[in-house]
Amino acid sequence: MEGKNVKMERRMVSRALDELSPYDVWGLQECMRCGICRYACPFWLDSQKATDIPAWRTYEVNKVYSMYYTGYGNVARLLRLRRVKSSEFLKWRESSYNCTACGACTDVSPLEIPNWYTAILLRRMLHLAGMNLEEVEEWANNTKKLGNPLGISTEQWEETAKSAGLPLNEKADILYVPSALESREGEILQQVVNSMIATGEKFTASSQISDVGYYSYLAGDFETAREHFTKILEVAKQVEAKKIVVSDGAGLFFLRWQAPKTLGHKIDIPIYHLTEIIYDAYKKGKVKIEVADFKDQITVHDSEFMSKLGGVEKPPRELMKASIFNYREPKFSPSSHNLFTCGHHLELIKEKSDTVKRARAYSIKQLASWGESVVTFDPNCLLSMRNGIRDSQGIKNAYYYTNILDKAIKR
Repeated sequence: MEGKNVKMERRMVSRALDELSPYDVWGLQECMRCGICRYACPFWLDSQKATDIPAWRTYEVNKVYSMYYTGYGNVARLLRLRRVKSSEFLKWRESSYNCTACGACTDVSPLEIPNWYTAILLRRMLHLAGMNLEEVEEWANNTKKLGNPLGISTEQWEETAKSAGLPLNEKADILYVPSALESREGEILQQVVNSMIATGEKFTASSQISDVGYYSYLAGDFETAREHFTKILEVAKQVEAKKIVVSDGAGLFFLRWQAPKTLGHKIDIPIYHLTEIIYDAYKKGKVKIEVADFKDQITVHDSEFMSKLGGVEKPPRELMKASIFNYREPKFSPSSHNLFTCGHHLELIKEKSDTVKRARAYSIKQLASWGESVVTFDPNCLLSMRNGIRDSQGIKNAYYYTNILDKAIKR
């Protein structure tokens, strides 16, 4: 920072924006800042601050982009007519983490502007400038050192995996990749193992991989995320896997869609969510499902990354519909902008706990109008719902879908 303005080197800007696609550039430049996106965002509904309007973040990123990559912007920068003010830069830290990157703002936008993505780009610039949130930087540092953002060592992961009966480092058709939150939950891993066995497909996990890698990406450290994504693909080849399966909704989106973008090349091995594998086997008659013994009225909290951004809608809901006696179908489709986001990965940031609690209330109030309990398809969502129960925000129980399927699949 230099007085009232921020000095940015071209090299840093180039690194920060190194994966922008033509669509992203179009979105940055064509956003009209009409503000419609704000009404789909619980963070803005809570704070009513201009800096929590998704389009504000897009404007900030466009300001940096235009200063270095457009003719008029370069001229304006050199003539000191355009600058990033220090006061604005400091607001990036708060604004970029008042966003879960759920994509509702993009869905409701008349031009489908990728506002969710610009929040991550602001985090990237904070990361490169050394001004990111400390807790978030720890995710990236732990991933570099241990391959797991939550600090779970290889030895700890191996012990948890083996106790859950998860095969490791075997030749198999499927490489199973858990996410960080799942890798510490032996019960969830056991449920995954049971479901995979029911499909009849040979599967394995790896002692080297205990996370998908998206926490580093969400921290703005694209380099560490790229290394981790690459490692997963290398391990898949080593075990001769024909497909990669994740059980985390966010993991599906980041491996299937965002990894090819940030790596700069197509991935030649298909990525699936566990519900897709089980639903396919269910339709073919390979897996039989009975109504599980759950008495409460259960509705679904769809993973925004899996449905809204990832495009997987039917399998998870159809499986829950077949498995839950008192199933309560949400009013809106899985990818609807009318569905409020939970706190997702922000639940792991202590500094954001009060803000996230208030924003989470919108989602839980909506879910409670459909059912007394909730099932989720993403461990971040599960954590958020559990925190909502802890904070007495209106739901009775929070289930992970693997628990439902474990009781519903007939063996």
